[in-house]
Amino acid sequence: MFLSQVLSLWRGYVVTNKQPLKVESTFSYLEISSINIHSLTQIELETDRQSLSFSVLHDEDLVAMISHMTASLKRIFPDSSPGKLLKTVPQDLQERLLTLTAVIEEQLNSQPGPCGGFSDTYAALCDWNEMPFREEIQWDVDNIYYIHNWRRFNLLDFSHLESKDLALAVAALSFNQWFTKIFCKEFKLSADIQQQLTFLMSKSSSLEELLLEDCGLKVDFAVKMAAALQEHTSSALKAINLSGNSIEDKGVIALSHEIKHLNEGLRFLSLSRVSMSAKGLGCLGQVMSSCQQFSTSLTHLNLSCNPGSLVTEDATFLFKFLSGTNSLSHLDLSDTSCPLDTLFVSLSAGCCYKLTHLNLARNPFSHRKVREVTRSIQEFFSQSCELRYVGLSATKLPPQALRLLLQGLATNTRLFGLELDLSSCELCSAGAQVIQEHISEAKAIRSLDISDNSFENDMVTLVLSVGRCQSLHHLALGRNFAMKSRALTDLLHRIAQLIQDEECPLQSLSVSDSKLKTGMHILLSALGGHATLTELDISGNNIGDTGAKMLAKALMTNTMLRSLTWDRNNVTARGFQDVADALERNFTLQKMSPPLADITQSYRSNPEQTKEALSKIQQCLSRNNMRNPGSVELQQVFRSQQSEKMIQGMCRQLEDTLQRVSHCNTQAVQNDIMAAHEVLQNARESLKLLPSLCDESRKCSPDGDWVMDILSDAALVLTQEIKKDFQELGQDLVGYAETVCPKVVQRSSVCKSLSECISKRSKQAGIFLRSTLVETAGQIISTRLSELRQTLTVTLVESMIEQILQDLTEAQDKMDSLISENPSSGQRINIPELRLTDSDFPTDDYSPAFWRSSLLSKSLRPAASIKSLLDADCEQHTRERRTERERGGAAREDDGGGRCALPQLPLSASSPSLSPSTSLSPSPQLQRRRRLMEGEVASADTAEAVSGDSGASLSPPPSRPPIYSIPYKAPKQETADGGGLNGQQARFPGCSPSTGPHPGSGFSVSPMEPLPSQGQTLRHYTASRPRPRRTHTQPPTSRPQVRSQASAHQKHTN
Repeated sequence: MFLSQVLSLWRGYVVTNKQPLKVESTFSYLEISSINIHSLTQIELETDRQSLSFSVLHDEDLVAMISHMTASLKRIFPDSSPGKLLKTVPQDLQERLLTLTAVIEEQLNSQPGPCGGFSDTYAALCDWNEMPFREEIQWDVDNIYYIHNWRRFNLLDFSHLESKDLALAVAALSFNQWFTKIFCKEFKLSADIQQQLTFLMSKSSSLEELLLEDCGLKVDFAVKMAAALQEHTSSALKAINLSGNSIEDKGVIALSHEIKHLNEGLRFLSLSRVSMSAKGLGCLGQVMSSCQQFSTSLTHLNLSCNPGSLVTEDATFLFKFLSGTNSLSHLDLSDTSCPLDTLFVSLSAGCCYKLTHLNLARNPFSHRKVREVTRSIQEFFSQSCELRYVGLSATKLPPQALRLLLQGLATNTRLFGLELDLSSCELCSAGAQVIQEHISEAKAIRSLDISDNSFENDMVTLVLSVGRCQSLHHLALGRNFAMKSRALTDLLHRIAQLIQDEECPLQSLSVSDSKLKTGMHILLSALGGHATLTELDISGNNIGDTGAKMLAKALMTNTMLRSLTWDRNNVTARGFQDVADALERNFTLQKMSPPLADITQSYRSNPEQTKEALSKIQQCLSRNNMRNPGSVELQQVFRSQQSEKMIQGMCRQLEDTLQRVSHCNTQAVQNDIMAAHEVLQNARESLKLLPSLCDESRKCSPDGDWVMDILSDAALVLTQEIKKDFQELGQDLVGYAETVCPKVVQRSSVCKSLSECISKRSKQAGIFLRSTLVETAGQIISTRLSELRQTLTVTLVESMIEQILQDLTEAQDKMDSLISENPSSGQRINIPELRLTDSDFPTDDYSPAFWRSSLLSKSLRPAASIKSLLDADCEQHTRERRTERERGGAAREDDGGGRCALPQLPLSASSPSLSPSTSLSPSPQLQRRRRLMEGEVASADTAEAVSGDSGASLSPPPSRPPIYSIPYKAPKQETADGGGLNGQQARFPGCSPSTGPHPGSGFSVSPMEPLPSQGQTLRHYTASRPRPRRTHTQPPTSRPQVRSQASAHQKHTN
């Protein structure tokens, strides 16, 4: 029987020479162990299973057979030399075959396939193992990986395939020179894949990083990996990440003995969450401290989440390594029971100059009973040069250690942009005091997280001092708001006042997971004013749809916020729709983290509306991320409105002052009055000019078509030049080709094809230039020019406003000095008394108005007129004190004989207590009246002064409802003479003048403490607040009140 040989790409077949053809045997080129040539026509192939002998007719057939098999083997194993398989070669063919194989190897080395010929190796291995060839793997590698030049093979890209298919892909990496990294995370690797990974580490000379996190690896894999590294002496491995795999102490010890033999040294080592105890970590630390190579190569070390691993004396080896000269830039020892007092001694000696990331969270400060704080912590932070992050969360840092830390940072002039995490450290009042004293000196801190530290009793002073640190840009305060409602309201007002201060350096604020509920309305109202924040995190505060509406209103006017995080707030589809509608008018917010928890809940109940709102939000954010002149225009309009209100308020104040001094006949005074009138006239004229300037700027702005025309002409000129260049290039190419193949080039078809190609490419170049220059660049240029033109108007308007405000301030100061120099000129002119009846002040919801102390203060959007949980405690206190006062008043009436009872009046600022009809939450009517009368405080004061001077009776006529006057705080000279309302109140029993605290705007009765200066030590704001006497646990019933009122009325009539 005559047999023939058929050679395919990866395999040879022996078939019969008669019909029908039949395959007698087959072999893979991978089975060939040697090639023996006995003559010019006789060849023998030795395999693991058999020996095959073939005869050929000519020596050219033998050479072709040899070249085909060696080329195929070279494509399978790019780093091999198939010519070494030639064992026995005749003398006359030896030189020829060796030269042939060398040429084949050189050609394949110079022209490798995509990704180093991975697909050829994978296909050959599939053929060798008789497994199906997955074209998906070949296509992804040859296209996605190759195009993007990815050298990290991600096993997750093929995790949907069977484990055997993935194992073959890993086996192909063993002979590949392109890929240098293997990555897999949170995917359990089968035994087949693990076996191929260990084989890869024993063979590959290009593998540099092995990153297998949470892959279900056990002790046996770590042991086999160590054996593979021991076998492969030329391994290029530099990074190992086995975090989340339970390799235990045995695996850690096995790896520790082998990683020290790596040629180039280990650069990255992560053994987090590997169930390692003190024994395993002690062995690793001993290897690191004894091998000098680690001190120069290792830059990233992560041993976190191995509890108890740094408790025993075995930790001294690691501390010894850290105390010596090393190259560590990233160190994570969180949750390892590492004693921080001992660790900082080592860090101050060896890790000061290159360390950038230090995470020591969830570790005790000391294991000793006597906690003596050494100064090593101060030395480390004073000498560090590159630190960017320090994590000390949940470390229970002692106050003295915190003081040394901040003092060390205060003396360090090299550090900047440090992120310091002190959350959940239980710092309490002692830690708050330390932060207040030293935070302003630690200018290296850029981001500070002090959330969840039980700062409730010290939050006011802490916020004020931290907020004044000029280097601090981010502040996290979450989970520090578990306090009484009135104290909480005071604190939130402080934060609102802080973020509205133009000099406040804070750019980012986080109050996440604080469960503020309706208290968040105060911060959201401040966000709608002159808030300076660019990032805000209000997640986990349960603001609901009402809070979402408040947020929407704030976003309509805010022009500074760029990033917003607001998940876990119980917001439904209605709240999302409100925010989406607001973003249509907001052109500056660019990033909003998807509130996934609220979206999930809202989508279950109302999927259509939720989807519509989220789509609109995404569209608005995409629009805002593109440059848009609407943001500048919106900011300009908002500033103009605020400036107009400020000027109007100062004009009203100056006009009232001029009325008080208008009767003075002194020539000098009259000259000052005339100058003030001129300033007032100029200010009023400016109010008409400012809007017209903005309109004129828009009218005078030239049309953007001239930009497009210039760019169109430029695109046309460039197109012509490019067409000319293409033609010249074509002629040069044709001339060069004619010198080599003149007959072929001279054919008409070749020249015609080239001419058509030049014309086509010239048109494409023209279209590209017009699209790039005219449409894209033209729009960007026009938008930017429009913004620059608007800045000219803004500069002129702002300079005019600044000058007007300066003139008004000087005029007002001059008039105030005239009044103080001439007390008689301070008498007010007769103005009809301003009276408000019961219908204007509902007795169930009234509280005295709290006007701004200065018309120049920041504009704070009023909070929503909703009775919140913050008001419940205040109303309860009011009811209790009302009952006590009524009982005390009845007793005084019994002792007072024939004294007349004082009618129930709303209390003024000087009243010592609240009336029975007074509530701490202002009514909607009063709030509307307060907003309308914000600029008319001076008029109200004038009316009350007339009431006080004329001695108006406080008792209303019996035929009409009682008439009340708005309270007025008289000047000192009037009070001394007994005039004014305060002087009359002293004549009645039980109503003496008082300098007690002025009731706030429905929330607080204590005055605002002024903002501290930098470095000032503050006292606790809420500590001196008088606490209510809680004599009753339940609100008083109506029957005793009725009885007491009836008794008082009977005595009055008698």
